[in-house]
Amino acid sequence: MKTDSPSFPRSWALIAISNPGLDVQNLTRELGIRPDLSVHKGVPSISGAPITSPLWQIHSKKDANLPLEDHIWELLERIAPRRKEFQSICAKYNVILYCSVEYNNGSMDESVLSPKTLLLIGNLGLKLAFHAWKLPERGRRSEDK
Repeated sequence: MKTDSPSFPRSWALIAISNPGLDVQNLTRELGIRPDLSVHKGVPSISGAPITSPLWQIHSKKDANLPLEDHIWELLERIAPRRKEFQSICAKYNVILYCSVEYNNGSMDESVLSPKTLLLIGNLGLKLAFHAWKLPERGRRSEDK
């Protein structure tokens, strides 16, 4: 049953750029945005096999209990000063806005995105991907614990 104060599914978001020919250092210089994670080609992956496609990411740092749209806006605000450069990167590489949302059993408010947010995502050329998950109450991210 819903309460008067909104309760949102836990969520987070990140923007990822990956391509076999990607030079993460050059991309960082071109965008003027420091990534939260960058992985160069040849670095060992979790499985031990070398990474074949370099990766550049920025992550939302907002509290997981905030609405998904807040996480997305944090990322959009980070790239806003360099949006023209970012648009050209989106035209050149596969750039995805990953949204992860906790399974909602109906007891929480829905995760929604406003038309303004959707327009900005589309105008930048970002692809949008969703991942829903369900975990025990103990928390999914270290800051949730």
